[in-house]
Amino acid sequence: MKIGILTFHCAVNYGAVLQAYALQEILRSLGHEVYVIDYRPDYLTEAYCPFKFYPNSSSSMFHRIKVFFRACLAALICNKRNRSFKTFIKNRLNLYKLDLYDKQNTFDAFVFGSDQIWNPEITKTIDNVFIGNFSAAYGKYRIAYAASIGSVKNLRDSDISSFEYIVKNFTAISVREQSLKVFFKERFNKEATVVLDPVLLAGVSIFKKIATKKKVDKPYLLLVQLGRNVSVSLYTEKIAQKMGLQLVEVISWGESIKNRNLQQCLSPEDFLGYIKGASYVMTTSFHGTVFSILFRKNFNVVRCGTRVDERAFSLLQSLGLEKQMCSIDDIFTMNPKIDYSLIDSKLQNLRDSSLYYLTQAMMMNR
Repeated sequence: MKIGILTFHCAVNYGAVLQAYALQEILRSLGHEVYVIDYRPDYLTEAYCPFKFYPNSSSSMFHRIKVFFRACLAALICNKRNRSFKTFIKNRLNLYKLDLYDKQNTFDAFVFGSDQIWNPEITKTIDNVFIGNFSAAYGKYRIAYAASIGSVKNLRDSDISSFEYIVKNFTAISVREQSLKVFFKERFNKEATVVLDPVLLAGVSIFKKIATKKKVDKPYLLLVQLGRNVSVSLYTEKIAQKMGLQLVEVISWGESIKNRNLQQCLSPEDFLGYIKGASYVMTTSFHGTVFSILFRKNFNVVRCGTRVDERAFSLLQSLGLEKQMCSIDDIFTMNPKIDYSLIDSKLQNLRDSSLYYLTQAMMMNR
């Protein structure tokens, strides 16, 4: 089949681009002709604009000049990071410029997901493209794979009609969180399947192939965050000292001008290389958790009071790794080395059921 993937592939976020790459490679391995539809809505691209200058009109001229120069320096960092992601997207994803109004296109099916493509907090309102409500998708098979809403609490009454459209027009629906499965059942009496994130489904082998070699000579503890939480950084620094490890920090957004040791412009390939080479991993990120598991690392997830905690804990719970979640208020005690022979077995069972969903959804279309 000729398949088009619609997801947040252009976000400057390691989890976003790597899950898009993973789903592409999974579908290719099943024998399909696969493209990532190069749809780039403003609400995604504008979020990563390098130059951000928002002076307070009531502030002094000196302060505004200071803010301006900081914005210029931060833009250099942001622009460098954007270029590294742009290169990955261009070289690793099989992009396709689709005319969304072209009813004569040659695609057999569109796969929507993974990522939070149905989260109105991100898309401003439910995006018709991500629910398959555009001319080029009419008459085609529409499949959701691990689509996420972030939280059902994000939904407004005005969004419900969009989900009615999904229920009526999708061949198969799978989601990333249990709460969304319950929502479809209770609101529409529609069965949705909970499946693995594409990164976990793909397995480690495809990522080892593209991971760069580590660039740190000494054994190191790797801290992976989305934006830098200073309290978590200080907590992790103490843990690194206790373990006798060098601390290496990675973030995927934010521009710290003073901290030269902070890795904030890594390419996705370098990001994978840093995880692969780490002696220990601490993270506040869902995909930091995912890749720690894939690369069989000893790790901890630091609880920060966000929805990421729920997603990460749900994954840890499914694999019997609940004890790997901690808080900066805890006195850190490293758990015994993780027995990945047990984890691998549980993960393989989840992988088998997710792959079964995907293959069955494709067979329904024939």
